[in-house]
Amino acid sequence: MKSIAYAGLGAIWLVMPCGCGGDETPDADTSRASEFGFQTSVYTSQVEEGKRAYTTYCMGCHGEQGDGWGEAARFLHPPPRNFQTANFKFSSTRSGRLPTDDDLRRTITEGLKGSAMPGWDFLPPRTVTALISYIKTFSPKWVERKPAPRIPFVTDPYRKTDDKSEGIRRGEVIYHGYATCWTCHPSYVSKDRINDHLEAMQNPRRDAFRKGLFESEAKPNNEGEVIYPPDFRRDFVRSGADVEDLYRSIAAGITGTAMPTWIDSMEFDSPGEGGGLHIKQADIWAVAYYVQSLILERPAKFVDGVPPIRDRRQEIFPPGERPVRETPDEMDETPVLDEDFIEE
Repeated sequence: MKSIAYAGLGAIWLVMPCGCGGDETPDADTSRASEFGFQTSVYTSQVEEGKRAYTTYCMGCHGEQGDGWGEAARFLHPPPRNFQTANFKFSSTRSGRLPTDDDLRRTITEGLKGSAMPGWDFLPPRTVTALISYIKTFSPKWVERKPAPRIPFVTDPYRKTDDKSEGIRRGEVIYHGYATCWTCHPSYVSKDRINDHLEAMQNPRRDAFRKGLFESEAKPNNEGEVIYPPDFRRDFVRSGADVEDLYRSIAAGITGTAMPTWIDSMEFDSPGEGGGLHIKQADIWAVAYYVQSLILERPAKFVDGVPPIRDRRQEIFPPGERPVRETPDEMDETPVLDEDFIEE
């Protein structure tokens, strides 16, 4: 009997309302997790992880505020990227557009040749993704603009052939006769041969050419820095010298510089007799193979017994002194170099 009584009391207790005073407040919704102060979204956690990685690996050059003026920046040329302006030079998107995440990932992991930007390929993919998320917090452009599409990668007509000489010859003609790359980069053929290539592209011959035709032409970028387009027989190509890397840089252009997006200017009908397609997008591959052939001709950077001479002097700024960069309109067309630093 006692057991039955105890069981009855337990049943009564289970059905009695909890609390005193007949509180009729409905039960809390426990179907979803509550928000606590220590909980953050996945994106916020990713940005915080990126900030920690940025502080460790990037801040010394790019600066705490992402403005490109870290403690080491005064000693570096080219200067570290300013993430606040979000002008990323090397991408698979058209010049002036924001890069893709894959573009940023490639630059972080592979670095930029001939600059102080190393390849951070030892970082885990998760850390690189977090760094990309944090870098985007420095500029409102990432919020204001839609993601830009990649430039098209047309079929490489020379990929399946072991002998690339046909593509190289075509690339030489396009380089000198159509794109006239020698207005910024050096010419690698004589003036007479340039005129032959101009005629082949149905352009008029020229009597006059720029001074220093066989050297790079100094150009200001959109941040007022004087830069030299690479001389492919002597300078590093920062974004890579594989033919795919060269195609991407030529086709997409280099943001903030005089290098335009060529993919949109490489397909039209010939104005000459017979018409027909005269220039095609696949010609960018020909230029890429030609440029790569020039890179392969480059002599060794260091020769025993011959000290390396840097003929493009850059100023180093004292600690705490931040220079005021001129705009391109305020600069002379060609910077004056100290003759003592010019290689004979």
